[in-house]
Amino acid sequence: MTPRFAAVLFDLDGTLTESHPGILHCVRLSLGEMGLPIPDEAVLRRFIGPPLWYSYTEFCGLTPEQADEGVARYRRHYRDGGFLECAVYPGMLPLLDDLRAAGVKLAVATAKPAKMARAVCEHFGILERVDFLSGNREDEKGMGKRGLIETACAGLGVSPALAVMVGDTKYDLEGAREAGAAFVGAAYGYGAPGELTGEGSLGESPSPDGLRSYLFL
Repeated sequence: MTPRFAAVLFDLDGTLTESHPGILHCVRLSLGEMGLPIPDEAVLRRFIGPPLWYSYTEFCGLTPEQADEGVARYRRHYRDGGFLECAVYPGMLPLLDDLRAAGVKLAVATAKPAKMARAVCEHFGILERVDFLSGNREDEKGMGKRGLIETACAGLGVSPALAVMVGDTKYDLEGAREAGAAFVGAAYGYGAPGELTGEGSLGESPSPDGLRSYLFL
C-alpha cells in the first residue's frame, strides 16, 4: 500500500474512540452536583469536540466562574473512571498499524488535556501506535485546533502541507484549513451533517475502514 501523505493526524473523541458514554455521564454529574439544569442528549453531544470550558459557557449558558467549576467537577469524575466508558472504533487499530507499516508518521491532535488524552490512548493501545500526541493545557484554554495541528506536525518533523488531519467536527476542518493541512472527515463520529465538507476537505468517510481510500493510493 502506498500512502498519500507523509503524516496523518487523528482527532481522539469521535474519530479514534467512541467516547460519548463517559463524556456525557461526567457532564451530567457535574451539572447535577452544581444544581443546574441538565440539557437533553442532543445538546450534551455538542460537548464532544470543543474544549469543555467553551461547551459549558456556549451550550449551557454558564458564567465563566460556573464553567471553571464545571470543568473541575467533570475532570474529577472523568479521571475516576469516566475515561474508561469508551471504546476504539472497530478497524481503527489495524488502520494505524497499516499506516505505520507504510512509513507514515502518526499523531493524535486533540483538544483534550494532554495528560488525560495520554491516559486514554495508553489504556486503549493507541499510544504505542503513534509517534506524537498533541493535547491541550489542563484548563483547555491553551491552543485551538490549528495550534494543536501545528504542534503535532512540528513534533513529527513534517510540514502541514504534507499532512492530513482526520476529524469528526468543524473544528478539525477549520483547524486543518488554517494550518495548511489536508482534511478528511470522520462522518461516523459526532459532527453535525454537512459540517465535514467544503473548503479544505477531501471528503468524508462513513467508517474507519472507509478512511483507507483517502489515506492510501
